Amino acid sequence: MNLTVFTLLLYVFFRDFRPSEPYLTQYLRDYKNLTKNEVNNQVYPVWSYSQLPFLVLVLATTDTLRFRPLIWLGALGYVATWALLVFGKGVEMMQMMQVTYALGTACEIAYKSYVFVAVPKELYSSTSFYLAAATLLGRSLSSFTSAILVDYSVPLLTLNWISLGSVVIALAVSLLIPAPEFLFAPPIHTSEEVNTCSRIVKEKLFTLKQNAFLSYKSGQTRRWTYWAVTAFTLYFMVGNTSQSFWKEIEPRRTDFKRLNGYVIGAHALLGSFTSGILTRYSRRLEGATGSLMCLLILAMSLTTLLPTLFPHLYLAYICDVIFNVLVSCTTTIATFKIAHSLTTNLFGFVVGINSCVASVLDLLISLIVVEQSVLGLGPTMQYRVYAAMGASSVVGYLVYRAYRVIYKCNNPATSFTSFFNESVIIEEPQTDDVLINA
Repeated sequence: MNLTVFTLLLYVFFRDFRPSEPYLTQYLRDYKNLTKNEVNNQVYPVWSYSQLPFLVLVLATTDTLRFRPLIWLGALGYVATWALLVFGKGVEMMQMMQVTYALGTACEIAYKSYVFVAVPKELYSSTSFYLAAATLLGRSLSSFTSAILVDYSVPLLTLNWISLGSVVIALAVSLLIPAPEFLFAPPIHTSEEVNTCSRIVKEKLFTLKQNAFLSYKSGQTRRWTYWAVTAFTLYFMVGNTSQSFWKEIEPRRTDFKRLNGYVIGAHALLGSFTSGILTRYSRRLEGATGSLMCLLILAMSLTTLLPTLFPHLYLAYICDVIFNVLVSCTTTIATFKIAHSLTTNLFGFVVGINSCVASVLDLLISLIVVEQSVLGLGPTMQYRVYAAMGASSVVGYLVYRAYRVIYKCNNPATSFTSFFNESVIIEEPQTDDVLINA
C-alpha cells in the first residue's frame, strides 16, 4: 500500500466516523422540535432533490479539476452539514443541512475515481478491498460507539459534536492527498488555444459523449449497469426512509430499548465484510448471471415489505441488516462485472454515470411518493412502494429476456435453455477498440 492510498483511507475513515447518524430522526424530532411530517416530507426529500445537480456538476468537472478540489469540496460539505446540525434551528436550516449533505455524498465520486486513476488496473481489487475495510471501520465503529453512548444517556447533541470533529479531521487529511499520476492520456484539444467559454463547453460535452460511447458500447456493461442502478436506487430510497419508519412503528411505552446504532453498525460490518470477501475471491464472480441478480433483488424487496406487514421494531431491524447485506452483494458483483467488461480506463466515469441515473430515479420517485403536493405517503406506504419497484425491476428484466429468446434466437430448439443461459443469446461480440483521447 503506497502513501497515496493510505492517506485516502484515513480520509474515508474519519469522513465515515459519524456517531450521530443512527439517531438523526430522533435528534430532529426531539432536539430540533420538528414534526413527523416536517422531517419525512420537508427535510429528508431535499437530499434527493439536491443530489442530482451536484452529481452532474462533479461528473462534468472531475477530470478538469483533477479530483482533489472535489474531494476537498465534499469534505467541506460534510463539515457544513454537522455545523448546521449543531447550530442550526428550524425547517429551513435543516433543509440546508440536507443540501450540504448532498454535496458531500455527490463528491464521493471524486475520491472513487481518484483511486482508479492512481493505481494500475490489476490493483483494482486490492484497492477496493482496502476502501471497503476503511468504510467498514469508520461506519461500524461510529455506529457501535453511538449505541454505547446512548445506552449511557449521553445527549444526542454530544454525538453531533463528535461527528463534527471527525469530519473536520477528514477535511484536514484530505488536504494531504497528493495529486494523482494519470494512467491514461489527458484530453487532446483540436485547437491550440481555447479562449471562449462556448468552445470549452462544446469540448466538455464532446468528451462526455466519447466517454459514454466507450463505456457503454458493451452489452455486458449495460446489463450489469442495470442491476447496479437498481440496487443503488433501492438503497437510496430505503436508506432515506428507514429511521422514520422505525420511529413510526416503535412501541409507545418508554421502557423499550432503541438499537439504531447497533443495527446500522451491524449492517455496515456485515455488508462490508460480504463485499470484501466477494472482492477477495473475485474469480468466482465470473459465473454470476442475471438470474442470481433477480434472486438478490427479490430478496431485497421481500425484506423491505415484510416489516410493513408485521410492524415490529426488532423485525424491522433484522430486515434492515439483511437488506443492506443483499445490497452489498448485488453492488459488488455488478461492479466487478462492469470493471471487467470495460476495454478502457473509464471505470470512474461509469460509476459516476450510474450514480447519476440512480439519483434521477430517486428524485423522480421522491417527487411522486414523498412530496406533499402529490401522494405524500408515510414511511410504511413508502416501504411498500419501494418493495413493489424492486419486484418490478425483476419483472422488467424477465420480459427483456423473454423478448430476446423469442425474437433474437436463431435456433428455436435452444430457446428455453437460453432463457437461463445469458451467454447463448445476450452476449455481444467484444471488440478491442482504440481508446479515443477525449
